Amino acid sequence: MEKNIVISLGGSLVSTDSLNIKYIQQFSSVLSKSPQQMKFGIVVGGGMLARTYIRALRDAGVNDNILDEIGINATRMNALALSSFLEDSNSKIPTTVNDAAELSRIYRFTVMGGTEPGHTTDTVAMLLAERIGARVLINATSVDGVYTSDPRKDRSARKLETLDYDSAIKIAISESVGAGPNVFMDLTALNIAKRSGIKVHVVDGRDTELISEIIRGSGKGGSVIS
Repeated sequence: MEKNIVISLGGSLVSTDSLNIKYIQQFSSVLSKSPQQMKFGIVVGGGMLARTYIRALRDAGVNDNILDEIGINATRMNALALSSFLEDSNSKIPTTVNDAAELSRIYRFTVMGGTEPGHTTDTVAMLLAERIGARVLINATSVDGVYTSDPRKDRSARKLETLDYDSAIKIAISESVGAGPNVFMDLTALNIAKRSGIKVHVVDGRDTELISEIIRGSGKGGSVIS
């Protein structure tokens, strides 16, 4: 059983048409019931909160740098919402990975959002894992694993239970060409995982029972990149 685990929590799980309180409660309960010796870093995405603001402001001609800042602030709002459901968690959301790493010395649960334009929350989560020496990252997202091709377009697409870093990078490159926001993980995050040997579990984040099992070292489901 790992001592430190980082979770990249997809914003679409937390922020849908409104704040998904029921899911936040379920997710928080899973973490709270985990073995007491374990510590967690959780990086939360922006979800619909970010997309709603960005879409409206883009239509109004606001420049992309400001849109990036809007998105980052949305992730931090979602992070603060989540942290309020966790005991022994930070109530001030860090703005850098180094600040989060310092907080992880104090709290059992360290929750954060984005940091700067150009870094997705997946990348931030991977940098945090690398910084605090976590060997496992759970990518709790809106897809249930890594597929050989887009299953929405290709009926012959197969879900891969295990794959190596280079295979994952190759698939991510092919998916990122015109694929929109549904790539299972961005290339920067995958390359960080490869250089530091961080095992990645790509799972459907709605399956909180599977997340609980992975935390305890017994989970089978999703895809494992190592």
